[in-house]
Amino acid sequence: MNTQLTDLMNRATENLEPVTADLLERSVAQGLRQRRRRTALLTASGAGAVLATAGLIGGGIQLLSSPADAGVAGTAAPLTKPSVKSSTKTPPASVTPKETLATLRSLLAARGLKLSQPETWGGGDFAGAAYVVDDGKGAARVDVMVSGGGEGNPCVPVRSGCTTLADGSVLYVSPVSPEYTDGRQAQYGVVSRYVTLFRKDGRNINLTSYNGPAEKGQSHTRKNPILSAAELSDLAKSKSWKLPPVNTIKPSGKSSLKLKTK
Repeated sequence: MNTQLTDLMNRATENLEPVTADLLERSVAQGLRQRRRRTALLTASGAGAVLATAGLIGGGIQLLSSPADAGVAGTAAPLTKPSVKSSTKTPPASVTPKETLATLRSLLAARGLKLSQPETWGGGDFAGAAYVVDDGKGAARVDVMVSGGGEGNPCVPVRSGCTTLADGSVLYVSPVSPEYTDGRQAQYGVVSRYVTLFRKDGRNINLTSYNGPAEKGQSHTRKNPILSAAELSDLAKSKSWKLPPVNTIKPSGKSSLKLKTK
């Protein structure tokens, strides 16, 4: 095997010139230049790739740092809704029957009257309350109703019992009248009087005093209503009353003097 390989090599090179030092130097130089170019190309390619990558990263950072382009980078910009001030006006406060009862209690208790059997009704446009009061001479009912309006003015037209007050409101005081118009009046004998304070805006305060513990169905305990016309008028004029908001409903027909809702 070795002999055959040697013979073949000798035959292949027997007509070739021997390699000179110049040829060897030029061959080595050419090889070095090719290696340098290749190395330079690889280095340039690598550097270019690094620069390109750095450029992309830098560009990406710049894009992400820009609020205008944040959405392009995949981060949704938060949407802020403009603040809208509420234009809803707070409706005027109404009055509850319990509040009306509390006012009636304070005004009657201030007169030294003993109170029992509290009662309330209504709500919204009007509120009513009542107590059975006792001054030691017989228990009798006193009730009140405050209204936002809608009732007729009892002093239109002006009649006996009407008084115009300094603030323009009118005060009507009724005469004492029986509760029944038939034979039951002789049985129970209940009579009452009431006053109405009618304000300029239509709101009103109505107070009624009886001579018995109930409007109907029970016998009277005393001859006259427990509170006089003057006492009822003073109660109606009190600044303690809280009234419902003004009712815009206009009254129709003739006014009802006795404004009671039960």
